[in-house]
Amino acid sequence: MPAQNVLFVIVDDQRADTIGACGNDDIHTPTLDRLARNGSHLQPHTNVPVCTPSRAELLSGRTGFENGVRWFGERLEDDVTPLPDVLTSAGYRTCFTGKWHLERHPTEAGYDEVHRYREGGMIEGDHWIEFEEDESTVRGHSTDLIAEAAIDFVRSTTDPWFCHVGFFSPHDPRTPPEPFASMYDPADVSLPENYMPEHPFDNGEMTIRDELLETWPRNPDAIRRHLADYYGMITHHDYQIGRMLDALEQTGQLEETLIVFTSDHGLGIGSHGLMGKENLYEHSTRVPLLLSGPGVPSDRQFDTLVGHCDFYPTLLDLLDIDEPAGIDGRSYVPVLRDESDHHRTEMCCTYRDRQRSIRTDRWKYIVYPETDHEQLFDLENDPNELCNLLDKWRLRSDDQWGYEPPIEPERVDAVTADLRERLHEWQIEVGDELAHITIE
Repeated sequence: MPAQNVLFVIVDDQRADTIGACGNDDIHTPTLDRLARNGSHLQPHTNVPVCTPSRAELLSGRTGFENGVRWFGERLEDDVTPLPDVLTSAGYRTCFTGKWHLERHPTEAGYDEVHRYREGGMIEGDHWIEFEEDESTVRGHSTDLIAEAAIDFVRSTTDPWFCHVGFFSPHDPRTPPEPFASMYDPADVSLPENYMPEHPFDNGEMTIRDELLETWPRNPDAIRRHLADYYGMITHHDYQIGRMLDALEQTGQLEETLIVFTSDHGLGIGSHGLMGKENLYEHSTRVPLLLSGPGVPSDRQFDTLVGHCDFYPTLLDLLDIDEPAGIDGRSYVPVLRDESDHHRTEMCCTYRDRQRSIRTDRWKYIVYPETDHEQLFDLENDPNELCNLLDKWRLRSDDQWGYEPPIEPERVDAVTADLRERLHEWQIEVGDELAHITIE
């Protein structure tokens, strides 16, 4: 039987590798661990690893070229039917609280109720903010205030409901309250396996705001401090998600509620010498996705290639609601139900006019059109994207990264040519203005 309710929680900047039950031994995430044990864990990719486009992708079921949102300030195309609009029409009471960061107001997207809402993307200074509410002002940490609004909604609503909770956490400024602020000793935090002091070349966005959050070259101790604060933010919102689950349990709604946890995109925070998300490495395009509740298998991890655009049709499939026309995403419910072990053969990602990529189960190709720079990674043997097979690999020091390329140059050439062609075909299909650029 489909879920009676949906609790959809989206955070900002959380990498796919930041959940304890999913392999990170440094971080404390008991609530997310519980969701992973009681449900299913996937790691989808966002087509554009920036806040506004990734959120538009989730709520439209279309990637940036199809929904009209590829950067900040761009509005969803008029022919897009936002997900909450579909749910409202299907009889769900819909509520939004927290960070929005889209051009349409939430009510224009179909939400019945909007509480403690903020349109903009970032919080300045620290996370202690104010909301005007019922002719008074409430002040507190953003994560606490947003969670309280969600809890009030689920406690007071008797109709089937969809509650969309948008935390600003763990986006900088990373200022969690105590005890979370001092929970992690930087000295005990591991650096990312693909930590680098500097990015090996100019990727076209080396001076964007996020990359100026730390000096060059990246000092290991400084990165550990960033990670300690980052983990503190994550453990804090994990705690507040736990309070939401407690409210569901206390009101007898937990067993009939589908719970979804995800992030808009990932983050560099030391990986490849980068601090931000404005790149197409796995740490930026790939995010955690936890599903728990009716229709979802327990304690399962799926490595199937899926995208953020696939969430919209998947949710409607789980709720037994017909999807509207014009959806580019594909439901991965057959994967969840073991009716299929395959979903997509490839995923294409973009970042402004600076970067394009295509990823299969094994291979990842990234191109930087402004400089003609290319990268090819064998993700099966090099999941941290440390060895660019298009470098002069014969001259590489094998012990530099502890990785010896396993394939011959002829195979590298063949794989690269195939991925270039497939990426080019996708660019033509979606109307990418960079489709005319070819690299030989």
